Amino acid sequence: MTIADCVNRAIELFWRLLTAIVTTAFALMLTIMAIQVISRYALGIAVSWTDEASRYLFLAQIFLGSVLALRYQEHIRITVVTDLMGPRLRHVVASLADVICILVLLMLAIGGWNMMERTAGVLASTFRLSFSYIYMIQLISSLMMIGLLIGDLYRRLFIKLPAIHTDRSE
Repeated sequence: MTIADCVNRAIELFWRLLTAIVTTAFALMLTIMAIQVISRYALGIAVSWTDEASRYLFLAQIFLGSVLALRYQEHIRITVVTDLMGPRLRHVVASLADVICILVLLMLAIGGWNMMERTAGVLASTFRLSFSYIYMIQLISSLMMIGLLIGDLYRRLFIKLPAIHTDRSE
């Protein structure tokens, strides 16, 4: 097995692990919210930790799930305008969109870092867990998405795209 094969396997294992984390966060959030509803409305007991736990899991699945959506090109897109463009202009617009997304994600990462510093000593009310962990997920997710977008942008700009053939006889 070559080094490239080992790297590819490690990367694929990473994406499977991230998918498992997001799926587990969703399943746990769903279970905890069911416990919250059943305990509150069926039993008349308010379980204090369920609200906070479901909020943390929701944020984790949103940020980490966004990384997966970007990796698999599953984000919502409105392509009415770009479908009308020629291949070269579509290529330029896609590159410009990647640069804009990278800049926005940089701001999100910087904001996450700043909030991690500000909330390091602030503990959640029921878990006694630092709020900085929420912002750490934001930071890590932003950096991962920046890495994916830089890779896409590099491939788009420096690796030749396949020739686009159009048959005008139709």
